[in-house]
Amino acid sequence: MLDYIKKKGNLIHKTAIINWKKLIIGRNNIIGPYVVIGNFAQHPKSKSNGKIIIGNNNIINEYCNIHLPTKIKKKTLIGDNNYFMNSTTIDHDCTIENNVVLSSNVILGGNVHIMNGAQLGIRSNIHQNQIIGSFSMIGMNSFITKKIKVYPGYKFYGKPAKKKKKNLIGLKKNNISNTILKEEQKRFEKLLILNR
Repeated sequence: MLDYIKKKGNLIHKTAIINWKKLIIGRNNIIGPYVVIGNFAQHPKSKSNGKIIIGNNNIINEYCNIHLPTKIKKKTLIGDNNYFMNSTTIDHDCTIENNVVLSSNVILGGNVHIMNGAQLGIRSNIHQNQIIGSFSMIGMNSFITKKIKVYPGYKFYGKPAKKKKKNLIGLKKNNISNTILKEEQKRFEKLLILNR
């Protein structure tokens, strides 16, 4: 039905536009129609500087955009086993860990860090320099503004988003014990300090 080619151990749709000179990629990724990987960093004052690194077993659906980094981190990093629905935007210097779901039309500003197992609803928007905690859930059409702290294991939604309650379904689905959640909360606090 769709015209994919096998390249470097990955399935790449023939319409995808990829800056191979600026990409380090693993295996078993599926890159869909009209995906753009490696266009210039969307930053008015900083030029592109560095590479995009993508791990293994990611699904990147149609019309997704993944931008080059700047001098901030010199890498836009995507881990393993992530699922990106259509028309998502991942701006410069973002880090997406593992097992993350970005629903349709999610927009990540520059230098956003998404921790393991987070799920972002349709058309959610994340302010630059934000950290999204592990196993959190962002509701559809929500805005994560500059001052919100998205703690691991909780649900957030609204314009601007507010912390509502524990993400019990997500925690159970991922077999996350209180011990693991506490470790992720500690890691979140460390990332907050590093990101100041």
